[in-house]
Amino acid sequence: MSRVFLGLGSNIDAEQNLAAGIARPSQQYSLLRVSPWYRSPAMGFDGPDFINLVVEIECACSLAELAAGLKQLEFDFGRSVDAVKYSSRALDIDILLFDDLAGEFAGLQLPRSDIQQFAFVLRPLLDIFPDGVDPADGTPLTHYWPALTDQPLYPVRASQNSIARG
Repeated sequence: MSRVFLGLGSNIDAEQNLAAGIARPSQQYSLLRVSPWYRSPAMGFDGPDFINLVVEIECACSLAELAAGLKQLEFDFGRSVDAVKYSSRALDIDILLFDDLAGEFAGLQLPRSDIQQFAFVLRPLLDIFPDGVDPADGTPLTHYWPALTDQPLYPVRASQNSIARG
């Protein structure tokens, strides 16, 4: 079983779509933990605020299979094949960490660079993985936090860590 951290975000009917976005993968993977939810301004375009969170899952599938399944889930929530990077989304799901993989795999760069760049990714990840390290170089993930504290981020919903193992 692989240990995976996924970043989820939405700015279209966000609370409803994120709740559904958590529920759907948990039918295929073991949902271990769900972070608190955070609101932040849209980045790179004018649009409604996003709500973001991180979930920890376990899965028996390959990285490529997981990525394809998550991409299909995004399509099921209305994402188009030619979606613009900085645009509104009903559901956006990114693989942040997949076990201890570091490098390019199945067309994905791991760990995802957003961990070091955006408070809306790192804060919820640290909430459920406070002792995490960057598999690329062993740097504690907490090391990246001070550089991101000036980014606006507002708690929306408390952690749902009471979710039981698969």
